[in-house]
Amino acid sequence: MTESNTKQHIISSEKLEEDNFYYRESALMTSTGSWYIDFENKKSYWDDITRSILEFPLEFVPSLRMAKSLYAKEHQAFIANTFFECGISGIPFDVEIIMITANNRKFWARVIGKPVYNSEEKIIGVRGVFQDIDDIKQKEINLEKTSDIVASQNSRLFNFAHIVSHNLRSHSSNLTLIVRLINELNTVEEKLELLDNIKNVSDSLNTTIEHLNEVVTIQTNSNQHKEDVSFSTTLEQVTTSINQIIDTNRATINSDFSKAESIHYIPAYLDSILLNLITNAIKYKHKDRDPIITISTSLDYKNNDRIVLKISDNGSGIDMEKFGSKLFGMYKTFHYNADARGIGLFITKNQIESLNGEIQVESEPNIGTTFTIKF
Repeated sequence: MTESNTKQHIISSEKLEEDNFYYRESALMTSTGSWYIDFENKKSYWDDITRSILEFPLEFVPSLRMAKSLYAKEHQAFIANTFFECGISGIPFDVEIIMITANNRKFWARVIGKPVYNSEEKIIGVRGVFQDIDDIKQKEINLEKTSDIVASQNSRLFNFAHIVSHNLRSHSSNLTLIVRLINELNTVEEKLELLDNIKNVSDSLNTTIEHLNEVVTIQTNSNQHKEDVSFSTTLEQVTTSINQIIDTNRATINSDFSKAESIHYIPAYLDSILLNLITNAIKYKHKDRDPIITISTSLDYKNNDRIVLKISDNGSGIDMEKFGSKLFGMYKTFHYNADARGIGLFITKNQIESLNGEIQVESEPNIGTTFTIKF
């Protein structure tokens, strides 16, 4: 090798070493690892940064068999299909999924992959990179939650303002009208007859104010003491308090709290939520069958293992197309029961949302109703 060629070789080696240094620094600073799946040799290759991010030792040798365990259960089917489409059809991908490290730590990752072709244009593997984006994703999720909370609070504020302006104005208008009629009547007997009307309007006004005060109390008490509350214990307390109603209506209540036995919550709120939804299920039972109520808990793996409570019944059901948008409104009723007041679901929704939860409902007339609460 001539002296000129030797110098050129040294310069090239130094340049390669410098490029590798910048590559590693960039990969480390951005938490980006690279990988390759070799279809021909049925092997998987990781760089050291991938091993570091996934918390495996540097000498660890990955295999295709353990690939599934790197992803959260709820994303395994999706990522398997994604790799399949890339390996078979050559469709590149850029996805955000939850991965799991060797120490069982979950984190959000951005995974980018593309097919690798041989000289005959046959796909022989998939290569790509993945990046730890957990901090960014958590901020994004928290921002979405905050946005949802603000939207929910604005909605409740608007609803509350509407109730105050509409319902109180209705009562005051009735009182004004009755007083005007009393002034226009000539005999004492006729005036006395209207006094009963004043009492009725006064009672209705007092009830409305009590309900509004209850809503305000929910918002101001949402920061009160929370503690670990047992679902089964709370259910037992509720069923004991309404035992006569349950027996009279021959209601059956089945429960399964094995997936989540307790929750850190305001005890009075959980008691109120179960009481309202169970009594509603009994009150609006189907005329041709005894009420069966099923209550269970689960975990929402897609949302940081949030506890989910489901309460289902086989009652009359609700026409969701007709009443769905009004279901949780104050003084909204959807059955012809004489004792329906339309306040229970409104209170329940406010209690749940005041602690940043959400409630959803699925229902079909003559089939039944399911309430899903995500705490």
